[in-house]
Amino acid sequence: MATDFTGSLSDQQITLNLKDNGIINYYSAKPEEINSESIFFSLKNNEMVELSFGSLNNVGDATNFIEIVVPENIIAPDFFFFLTEELKQDGYQMNVNYQMTISDQSIAVYRKYWENILPLLRAFGLQIVQLKKPIAKPRHKYQKSLANVPFKIDYNGSKATVYWVKRNELVIKKGAILLANAPLTKAGLIGFAGKFGLRLRQENENQIKENILTSDVTLRSVNEVGTFLYFAGTNSWKQFISPDGKTLDELTIVR
Repeated sequence: MATDFTGSLSDQQITLNLKDNGIINYYSAKPEEINSESIFFSLKNNEMVELSFGSLNNVGDATNFIEIVVPENIIAPDFFFFLTEELKQDGYQMNVNYQMTISDQSIAVYRKYWENILPLLRAFGLQIVQLKKPIAKPRHKYQKSLANVPFKIDYNGSKATVYWVKRNELVIKKGAILLANAPLTKAGLIGFAGKFGLRLRQENENQIKENILTSDVTLRSVNEVGTFLYFAGTNSWKQFISPDGKTLDELTIVR
């Protein structure tokens, strides 16, 4: 499939404007200005050493960088998470300790977009290979018997009572206390999990006052709950504690 584009060239940067497929920038040195909504591949000898969203803080001795500025029909944080999941399947270890729920329709759009731009990324030297057989992630199974169980969360200053009422429906009860500020990276920036948590809070801003829920909030996954309450940073399946002291992980993991 051919992709039409216009471009520009300078000593350390090549820019491709792909029209409906966004913009790709290639840098032969670390760029000085970082777009907080861009996705970056950091390379050394054409091998990926880091995939990052809105920052280039942990790129080690990377020598080349590819920036993706997604088009308007692509939600940048969602597409970034989609990429981490794709790369995990190729055996890459991604430093992502949260989970997003993305619709099948959106995944289809993101996969098509990825297929469209990948040849151009490869032309800039990006090599993605299957490193090893992917390690299966722990699976958890929803149980109707848990629908009326009040799970307590008390982590990092956040406290809440949560009910897992349906497979994709978790209710955080009124009165929950949210962690006030998103944690910052070493560079003093809000990381990806923090940005996702802030987005969830913005979507439910009418139910929050001074970091306390004034009415119930419904989210779609255990990890969304953790990101909403305390900006992730831990295994949220182990932060849900039942009245008899068992974690949600213990009660629902498929062995």
